[in-house]
Amino acid sequence: MEKETNQQDTLLREQQILANSGTGIKTGLGKAVKSFIKLAFLAITAFSLSFHVMPDHSYRIFPKERLSFAYTVIASAEVDQLINRYNAAAGMERILIQQDYIYRRLEELSVIGPKEEDGE
Repeated sequence: MEKETNQQDTLLREQQILANSGTGIKTGLGKAVKSFIKLAFLAITAFSLSFHVMPDHSYRIFPKERLSFAYTVIASAEVDQLINRYNAAAGMERILIQQDYIYRRLEELSVIGPKEEDGE
């Protein structure tokens, strides 16, 4: 009788060991995947804080003046809004827009430029 209980205990232990043997691998893999996702998220966040991306103009990428999420992706609609804001401005406000970092960078990249008159 005692021999049977020892055999049953041994069988139960073996079953538990077999049942738990794959758990360590899955847990380790899960931790690695979670770490990779966190690292990828941090890399994407750092990139988006540091660079402007212009997908409509052959994916131009240029650095930002300071870390922010403002103008991370610059679409042609945002460029049009900046041009319209500049055209609607007068005097001192135009000068302030011209001193804005994003305006200067877009002008350097020849995305925006001075308007050519018909007579010239």
